[in-house]
Amino acid sequence: MITISKDSEAKDLKELALSIHELVNKLPVAMRSKEKPGVRVEKGKVVDENYEGYVLKLAIKMKKSIKATPIDGPYKGIPVLVVPIFKDDEVLGAIGVVDITAGIFDEILAIARRPEIAKFLPEEAFPR
Repeated sequence: MITISKDSEAKDLKELALSIHELVNKLPVAMRSKEKPGVRVEKGKVVDENYEGYVLKLAIKMKKSIKATPIDGPYKGIPVLVVPIFKDDEVLGAIGVVDITAGIFDEILAIARRPEIAKFLPEEAFPR
């Protein structure tokens, strides 16, 4: 069982980050706990086990999802989507996906919301 806490270390987050990386068709993924640096995953492997992540920290601090384009770091100029990880209203950490498709990932989500496509998906997949 994977357990995440606000003090989880990179080694504790690695397997979940790799799974999410696979789930999003190998888009880069970054993940950290509230109190400790985390991991960056690219091309099927962990490339950084001491990743701070400014946008990850911001999502933790603000307790909300963030769509942003970093101005510094390894993903400078590339859109990211970061969400905080909650348990019982406490933020434990954050996980983000790097949209190396230059916005196509976001466009695909918009396309999937089209009525002619959305009718094939369960309502909870894309709440309106």
